[in-house]
Amino acid sequence: MNVLHLVQHFKIGGLEKMAVTLMQKSQFAHNSLIVSLEGKEQDAIKEWPALAQFGHQMVSLNKAPKFDLTVLKKLSRLIKEHNIQVVHSHHVGPMLYASLVCMTNKSVRHVSTIHDAWYLNNFKQRLITKVLNGLTKINWVADAQVVANDFYQQTAIKADKTILNGIDFQQFTHINEATARSQLGLPQNRKLIGCSARLEPGKGHADLIQLLPELDEDIELVFAGNGSLMLSLQNAASALGVLKRVHFLGNVQHMQLFYSAISVMCLYSQREGLPLSILESMACGKVIVASDVGGISEVVTQEQGILIGLNDPVGLKVALLKAINMKQGQCIREYIFSIADADQMSKAYDHFYNGLAL
Repeated sequence: MNVLHLVQHFKIGGLEKMAVTLMQKSQFAHNSLIVSLEGKEQDAIKEWPALAQFGHQMVSLNKAPKFDLTVLKKLSRLIKEHNIQVVHSHHVGPMLYASLVCMTNKSVRHVSTIHDAWYLNNFKQRLITKVLNGLTKINWVADAQVVANDFYQQTAIKADKTILNGIDFQQFTHINEATARSQLGLPQNRKLIGCSARLEPGKGHADLIQLLPELDEDIELVFAGNGSLMLSLQNAASALGVLKRVHFLGNVQHMQLFYSAISVMCLYSQREGLPLSILESMACGKVIVASDVGGISEVVTQEQGILIGLNDPVGLKVALLKAINMKQGQCIREYIFSIADADQMSKAYDHFYNGLAL
């Protein structure tokens, strides 16, 4: 089975990491490609060095802005050159191009993972999804049951399968806290609230900075990730007089160091599917504070963390202070291993590919 994974770009994020994991773990990995619509290979590897392991199995199409007809020609050429039997798209842009290219490559099957359903609030994207589903066969997989439910409510399309995201438990394991903090240049004598998410709107970074002046002086924030809000978040922290208590690490290549260094993982997002950052931090034994959105409630119970509603700064403050004193460690790791192992996720996708009528 030859599989082509199609993503929008190679910026480090949850769905991109999930596609990379499938490239590493799938039984079909050696015959597969991972392709991004945007960007160039050298730029992607500079930002995310781990991508270099894929060599010629990694392709960037450097798509022009807006709809680019040449992408379909490039994808068709890759399908023929590599005898691709399944195109696996991740999110709406790749789903559009995958659907169109499969119309002209009738023997190729299209699998599309729904990583979240918030984009369907946009009428145009909802219409595109429904029209393409009617024109061509798309085999839908949701990464959490709540995502499958939301997808059905928005489109009346039932997901063919729900497969929970999984992570590599050999990679994500706890490292000595003092060692991790030393390697990342973080203070040893502080309680560190971490957030692993791109610095983009809706991820909760601004809410955490706004709350920081109300927290004890020995509590600091640590952000792993880059994004368009870097400067505005730094300015906000400076205006509140807490810039020295906020650590912007940028992209961290060894995220197990980040999770091992922090005291609590907080993801106060406005929208999510099933975020890998939650799973990764739990694999390192960390307590979670998160907004109750997407599939987070499917993996976080009151033993592993605290879920709160949106737009609730008081609830966020109470949750963070409580979480700092909650039990962490091996009990959290063992729990998440039982439901979110990358090997099991990969086997489930391989079984799904094999079940398609090729």
